[in-house]
Amino acid sequence: MAWDLGVVEMLLEASEYVREILGALAVGEVISVDDSSTKFHVPEDHKQTLVTVSVFSRYMPLLGMRYNNVKDCTQQRNPAGMVYSESPVLFSILEDMLVIVKKDMIDTDILPAMPQIVPKLESGIKVAELGCATGVIINKLASRFKNSTFIGSDVASKPLEEARADANSRGIQNITYSIDNIENISETYNESFDWILTRFVIHDLAYPQQALNQIYRCLKPGGIFSMIDIGIEGGIIGNIANGISMFYYSASTFLCIPESFRQPDSAALGATWGAPLAREMVAKAGFTIINEFASRTDEMEIHFVCQK
Repeated sequence: MAWDLGVVEMLLEASEYVREILGALAVGEVISVDDSSTKFHVPEDHKQTLVTVSVFSRYMPLLGMRYNNVKDCTQQRNPAGMVYSESPVLFSILEDMLVIVKKDMIDTDILPAMPQIVPKLESGIKVAELGCATGVIINKLASRFKNSTFIGSDVASKPLEEARADANSRGIQNITYSIDNIENISETYNESFDWILTRFVIHDLAYPQQALNQIYRCLKPGGIFSMIDIGIEGGIIGNIANGISMFYYSASTFLCIPESFRQPDSAALGATWGAPLAREMVAKAGFTIINEFASRTDEMEIHFVCQK
């Protein structure tokens, strides 16, 4: 499909802006333009990349909005950190990541790493996603595996309201939601779950080792813990000039560290805590890692399949 600049100018009042934006995209080889410099189109092999970039680009203004508060944190004027709920737009961005960029991750990153869980899900088991936010993953699982029961949990109430509304609109009956602190899970959940899932949660916690110990307690013997998290190898020196690592270090500065550094003794791991430390901590909690599975869309996003 070609865009005729003249038509665009008639449809939009801000035609000069459209002209300059199209020019910027064309000379930057993001889109293509014909020899007359008036017709523009997006090459087929650019489309998926542009979709991905459009989601990631939403992080940039968010980091800018958090700059002054994070600066205060670093200067100890706000030692309590800055939690995610202070930036509600973050949950929208994270949802876009799951809905647009990683829309197939259940079938590409989660279930293939643990094929033994699929027949159990089909026959009926008890599952929890801790830190589920708006419930994109847990709602999809509950919709697919109707014989299993699911719990979605988070400390932030607003995203849970969205998760519940989504499930209700889709008629999903086998899921409930609760506001829980993963670092201090209720004793009523002792050895309750066959499978517990977290994604990008553990490194954001003030006391991640305590949370891992709690998860271990809440699993049935032989139960599975899916810890999907950033698993960078090689530390700083091993990631020089690596664009993905640059993003994670930058985003962690403005998002993960302020979220987790709420107390003077917080672990404040950050997104770049690294795969070696992740392995050490799950082992300390009592788990055995039975598989490590890299995401199809991000080689540094690792699904650590841990068994009790």
